[in-house]
Amino acid sequence: MSEEEIGKINRKLQKMIDKSEVDETIARDLLIRLQESRITLSILQKTGIGKTVNNLRRVIANEDLSTVAKSLLKNWKKLVPESSTSVPGNKDDKQSTPTNNNNNNNNNNSQQSQETNINVGKNLESSKSFERQPSQSASSCYPPSQTHDEIRLKSRDLVANAFSASELPEGSADPVELAGRVEDAIFKELKDTGVKYRNRVRSRISNLKDLKNPNLRINVLLGFITPERLAVLTAEEMASDALKQERSKLNESAINEHQLAMDEGTGTDLIQCRKCKQNNCAYTEAQTRSADEPMTLFVFCKSCGYRWKVRNQLKKKTK
Repeated sequence: MSEEEIGKINRKLQKMIDKSEVDETIARDLLIRLQESRITLSILQKTGIGKTVNNLRRVIANEDLSTVAKSLLKNWKKLVPESSTSVPGNKDDKQSTPTNNNNNNNNNNSQQSQETNINVGKNLESSKSFERQPSQSASSCYPPSQTHDEIRLKSRDLVANAFSASELPEGSADPVELAGRVEDAIFKELKDTGVKYRNRVRSRISNLKDLKNPNLRINVLLGFITPERLAVLTAEEMASDALKQERSKLNESAINEHQLAMDEGTGTDLIQCRKCKQNNCAYTEAQTRSADEPMTLFVFCKSCGYRWKVRNQLKKKTK
């Protein structure tokens, strides 16, 4: 297969990865075509197909496709030691005479090795980074488990889109892998994809997309909050600082109103609570009917909070 055809395959795979819509049938055909092709070191360097296949391996959920991609990567990485071992068989070695001593041979070998590393290492950094990239990313410490469940896969896509809702900060982890770990942690805790699972996923998505709370998304992308921690955060913990202050003010206001309600009225031990039977009440009087009718007492029990109204009960007690 020519270099141009490899380049076309590379672009097709990259397009599927960018759109997060991997057609498993098409991807399988393309990978099989790559398996059947004789790909040289030069083609790997120029097309970057190795890096693309590695990225594809990380986003696909199908284990069979993942195995095919890993097999390709393993075979291509063998090109590096093969090229270095073929160096001693070049024309320069054939033209060398027996008069060369061991030091000269060692120097030649070291120079050839360095040249190979320079030429191959720079352009084939992607082939060596197949295993190196996950270790550089904090999100790859605990890769998510593979799944074929459509609901779980859809949830991962939605969370990944939430991570990518705006520009990624420099040094951020892979949104797809972070989303997989978040979803995986939620599923492991709840054990199914029922209502609780879906509500938990929706709350993560809405908070990550909240433009008034960008710090949550950035903190997860940069590793300050782990995906496993994000999976169990409450709505209060995920809220922005401004919303937390507003909620704090509302709570304080509610406490003050409750305190005022308990302290209102005139305290007395002459009225017994109808509910808890305690003589720890407060009352207020109001004329709710005609002027010749007695006042109505509105009574509040300070012990249990029960409220009721009576007609002139206090006066009867005092007599």
